[in-house]
Amino acid sequence: MSETAPVVRTLDIADTVYDITWQAADEGPEITQGERHRTYFFDLPGDVPTLVDTCFQNRVEYLFEGIEQIGVEPERLIITHRHLDHVGAFDEVVDRYGVETWVPEDDNVVEIDDYGIDIQTEPDHLFGDNEQIGRFETVHVPGHSPGNSVLVDEEAGIAHCADTVCGSDRRGLPPGYLIHPPQATHTNQPPEAAVAAEKNLEKLLGYDFDVALLNHGTPVFEDASKKLERYVDFESNFSGDGQSIHANDRKTIDADELYSRLDE
Repeated sequence: MSETAPVVRTLDIADTVYDITWQAADEGPEITQGERHRTYFFDLPGDVPTLVDTCFQNRVEYLFEGIEQIGVEPERLIITHRHLDHVGAFDEVVDRYGVETWVPEDDNVVEIDDYGIDIQTEPDHLFGDNEQIGRFETVHVPGHSPGNSVLVDEEAGIAHCADTVCGSDRRGLPPGYLIHPPQATHTNQPPEAAVAAEKNLEKLLGYDFDVALLNHGTPVFEDASKKLERYVDFESNFSGDGQSIHANDRKTIDADELYSRLDE
């Protein structure tokens, strides 16, 4: 039997972190089908109930139903980046719950009209890199969008990565690992933004977290920061000085030099 939204899952990492699926894989218009669309809700100790991102504007009633199932109303809304499945229902969420709003300064929702939406509500706060919002530290990882940000709660061992990385099963691989999203998802960004986005993942390597919460693909619930480091620093998997002949900072070498090195 097909799953239909809303679906609320209490995550194993804590009994106060929830995954609200507001569109199941076979729902919605064809262009958005094929994977679940979700929003995360946090009700962690020592902080106010926090919703991270919203949803498509025409799916907001499913998000509201999910919040009602949880039984706690959000007091804060944090936006990770400007794309429609994250900001589309910004006005509606603010109108319904009167939440305090935090938006990346480079993705200010009231200044964005790329996607045919007209958000009217001015954010209460614009944030940049390495700011504290309740329990979360913001990490600016641009590329996927200019203001794209990750929210890290090291005490809880959680990184809310949104679309900064995606689950490996999104690309047909076994779940449990992190990979970079396909270039096609970097909406309205030049091709080089995808390269920058992957390079900028290095900014996350200074943080320790077991769990990476993702909006696309299966989240990673074990050793997430170590898996991300292994993905980003893949050159260290090679022998010798820790770099392969394909390292980005090496010049192309001719065949004679290559084979001489291989013979060593």
